[in-house]
Amino acid sequence: MIEPGVCRRRRAQRAGSGGRLGAGGGTALGLLVGLAIGALIAAAFAWWFTRTPPFTTAPTRDTGQAASASSGAVSDMKFDFYKTLTGETNGTTKEPATIVPEPPRVAAIAPEPPPAQTQERLFWQVGAFANEREASRVRAELALVGITSTVEPVRMPDGRTLYRVRAGPYRSQDEAQVARARLQAAGYSPTLVR
Repeated sequence: MIEPGVCRRRRAQRAGSGGRLGAGGGTALGLLVGLAIGALIAAAFAWWFTRTPPFTTAPTRDTGQAASASSGAVSDMKFDFYKTLTGETNGTTKEPATIVPEPPRVAAIAPEPPPAQTQERLFWQVGAFANEREASRVRAELALVGITSTVEPVRMPDGRTLYRVRAGPYRSQDEAQVARARLQAAGYSPTLVR
């Protein structure tokens, strides 16, 4: 006697829609079909961008003729770098040309400025801060106003570190006074430092 579940399995196998026995090759077949389609798409893109078939070989030359032609060209060349550098021609050497030094040219020397006018560099100290972040903030505010400034860390005798914000350097007193007016307009009261 045939069991009722066995008949159903056999019918499903015949119809191709069901049991475990017929479904094993589907994954491998899908991978192979996917690889083939991917290769075809890649070849189509290669042809599209280069306008040449992707699987053709380049035409080959007769290597024997190319080798003899290139060796003949090398044998015809003359490498006479040494002769060019040493001045030798046909087994004889040239005498080196004598070099006559030119007399030194004397330029008119401008008189030096008197030592009384020394160039001093002037700075405006905007502040000294215990926190580097605060000093950087003030420096950024000065940059927004258009004033060049620097932050200098200074070690104090008691061991603390202060961060000085200085604007400058300025080469003349007049230039420094113009910068002072700009600093005061921005809300700072600077101190002149030399």
